[in-house]
This record gives sequence, C-alpha cells and structure tokens, in this order.
Amino acid sequence: MTPGSIAGTTVTLDVLRRAYGRSMRPLTSAGSYLDGDGWWAGITGAPDPDYNLALVHNGDVTAHAQHVYDVVTASRCPAIVLLAGRGLAAAQVLADRGWVCAGALDLTVFVPVLAPEDDALRVLGREDMSDARDLAAGAFGVSPGTAAIAYADTVPGEPGLTATGIFDNARLQSCTLISDGGEIETVWSLGTRKGRQRRGYARRLVDAAAARTYALRGPVPMCGLTSPQVTPLYVSAGAQVVENWQMWSRPRWLLGL
Repeated sequence: MTPGSIAGTTVTLDVLRRAYGRSMRPLTSAGSYLDGDGWWAGITGAPDPDYNLALVHNGDVTAHAQHVYDVVTASRCPAIVLLAGRGLAAAQVLADRGWVCAGALDLTVFVPVLAPEDDALRVLGREDMSDARDLAAGAFGVSPGTAAIAYADTVPGEPGLTATGIFDNARLQSCTLISDGGEIETVWSLGTRKGRQRRGYARRLVDAAAARTYALRGPVPMCGLTSPQVTPLYVSAGAQVVENWQMWSRPRWLLGL
C-alpha cells in the first residue's frame, strides 16, 4: 500500500474524494461538471437535490465553499453541498446563506475479489432502460425524469457507465449503475423493485457487480455514498466506512418546495 492509503486499497482518501467526483462526469451531460484542487460540483439538471452534488474537501475551503455555492446557485437546480475533511471548516459559509445541515452520508469502500459469476446478473441494454427507470422511480420515490438521469436510454453506449441488474423469473428485480472514476468505480442508484425488498436482491447485486468488476479490472476499489440506513448492506458485502460527508442544502429543497 502507498503511504496514507485506505486499508485494502492502493489509493488515498484524497484520491477517493476526487475520483468520486469524476465518476459523476458521465451523468452531467444535461448539466455541468466542474472541479478544482479540493472541490468538485456535478450538476445533472435533475429536479432532485440528491442528483446534483458538490464536495468541498481540501485547500482554501472557505473560498471553495463560496465558489461551489455560486456554481450551484447559477445552475438553478436544487443541490446538496457535501463537506469532508478540511471542508468541514467551511460550514459557516453555507450557514450564513441560510443553508442547513441535513445529516451525513457514508463513503464506503470495498475491494472486489475473484468470485463465481452469478447467472442472474445481466448487463442492461437499451431495451431494459424503461423498466430500470420504473424500478428506480418506485424504489427511491422520484419522478421518472429524475430516474432517467441514471437510467437514460443512452447509458448502454456511454463510455464509463454500465447498468447491471439481477433478474428473477425473467423480471428485473434490482439494478444499479456503475461509473468509472479512474482509480475507482462507484455504485450509483442501487435499488430494488418496490414490494420486492428484503429478499436479498440488493446484496446479491452488490456481490455480482463486484465479481464482474474484478473479472474486468481486477481489484479496483468500488465506492458507494450511502445513507446510514443503506450502509449496512455494503458493510455486509465487505465494505468499510472510510469517511462521513456532511450534507448541506436549502430547507425548501429538502422539503421539495
């Protein structure tokens, strides 16, 4: 391992933070992606703050937080600004503008290992995207338009993006989007069909997606940014929580107003 690297990986925490932002780039074709030394902002254009994210984590964090605030405001999209590492010291910049802390997300990391393929796993094609959008909309309580950010018809041909799913009785039961962030791969929008939760589909998908990643890229770290309710799923698959990212947003965005 390199000095300061995350246990079980060859990357540092700072690399994970920056690479996570880069993994958003393919999702921002209808918005924008900007980054700098110690910050990034990925605006997808979705009307849901969970799909427009920014992170301040290093450098002149006060100036970065002000810049990120300006980027988000100019986009006119509801968003969440995440603070991590040294970026936590910039909370007052957002508080002074009427933003509030809405809790924290867990940055989880696991390293895939050689494992048998799961016959129920399938890489989703264009013909599967409509079903994936319906599944995601029901699982997350978002509009089909928001679900289409992750499961657009163009995803199957988009470099760096792969949608996969677990099928049972010839029907898609759980799906996720894997995005290439360079040094890492990230797991986005992993959900299970409404009414089919707690049957092991999500855990099976995590395991199968990891086995596929190992077959293609070897032990490249896989990351998820998860709520405390979802984190145990990743931990059960061998992930570790390496950092908490504080969430800040406008109250009206959080209330859907």
